[in-house]
Amino acid sequence: MRISTLQALTVAAICMLPTAVIAADPGREPLTLARVIELSSASAPDVRLALIRVAEGEANLAGARVRTLENPKLELNAGPRTGTENSIDAEVGIEIPIELGSRRSKRVALAQAGIRREKQATEDVRRQAVTAAVGAYYRVLQAEEQLGLAEGRKKLAQELLRTAKERHVAGDVAKFEVNLALTEAARAESEVSSAQGGIASKRSALARALGLPSAADLQVTGSIKERSFFDAIGSAPGPAKRADLRTALADVEAARAAISLAEADRLPDVALRISYKREGDDNVALGGVSVSLPFLNPRQAQVQVARLQQQRAQLAAEIGQAAIAAEMEGARYAYAAAVQAVRRMEADGLVLQQENESLAQESYRTGKINLPTLLQLRREALETRREYLELLSAAAEAGVELASASGLWTTAD
Repeated sequence: MRISTLQALTVAAICMLPTAVIAADPGREPLTLARVIELSSASAPDVRLALIRVAEGEANLAGARVRTLENPKLELNAGPRTGTENSIDAEVGIEIPIELGSRRSKRVALAQAGIRREKQATEDVRRQAVTAAVGAYYRVLQAEEQLGLAEGRKKLAQELLRTAKERHVAGDVAKFEVNLALTEAARAESEVSSAQGGIASKRSALARALGLPSAADLQVTGSIKERSFFDAIGSAPGPAKRADLRTALADVEAARAAISLAEADRLPDVALRISYKREGDDNVALGGVSVSLPFLNPRQAQVQVARLQQQRAQLAAEIGQAAIAAEMEGARYAYAAAVQAVRRMEADGLVLQQENESLAQESYRTGKINLPTLLQLRREALETRREYLELLSAAAEAGVELASASGLWTTAD
């Protein structure tokens, strides 16, 4: 579809708007997975720059459509005739270049191939931008889960400190157990502060991926445990050709157009010449043709370079196609393995860990175990929760890679 000059300028104007203008409303809306995909697909910094390159291609096409690259030349000569008085000779000539070999149509074909290439490249940039933004989104969710673990540890540490103080007052435990409980409470406080800093860092990375000027107003919603989107992708057939492969094939097409233009450029340069001369009392009108003689520079190098570029583009497309197939296969396997690891932990590890932690806390209250034993059991329980969160994060990351490898972030075929 041909884009009008007005449309191209409109796209360029939108892409050149300050980020704050584009991002004013999106930053205040809850950022779900669907919203992150929508925003990054439309206004991620790299996507906006890619749209400008498409507009540049439209401008190049307008330049290629001119009738000829060389403008007509007007020549004027005048001067007095030697040995005469009040006699001036004058000559006016015009040279009109003519392009042979359908150079104009081949220039247009090359420019159009360049536009198609940039459009496909924009789709691949969009795929990568969405991948980066969704990955940042899940890292925010992971950081929030880490904060939840830290706050849970803090709450339990405070309860433990209260119990230790009560038992110390009752004479059931020594002072060092109160000190151990105080130390655990301090470590829990420190972990909460560290987790809060991690959230701020991850939210800032998400804002940058979305092209937003600030992360202060971001409202990130969702669950790192939710995998239905990636499960659907894992069972769905991918597109016949991913955007980066279509870009590589567009490079091949553009290289072919460049070969055709380079071959046409080897033809001689031709121009029509028309002149009028005044010599004394005589008027002389002349017409002719000028033809370049490409003996010293047959322009063969340009054709050879264009052909080699076409071979390189074809090879790159073949390599890319094989790499995409391998990437897709690996992404499907990695995602399935990551999900299986999560399910095993959910089925066995978490249930037993929660039961053991409850039993240990009750045993400490009744004096059946001492504080060091309880702290050791709690550290093991906390480590289990952290491992579970890491497994969830790994599954989300594998899902993001699967979606990226499938090329199913966008609706482009």
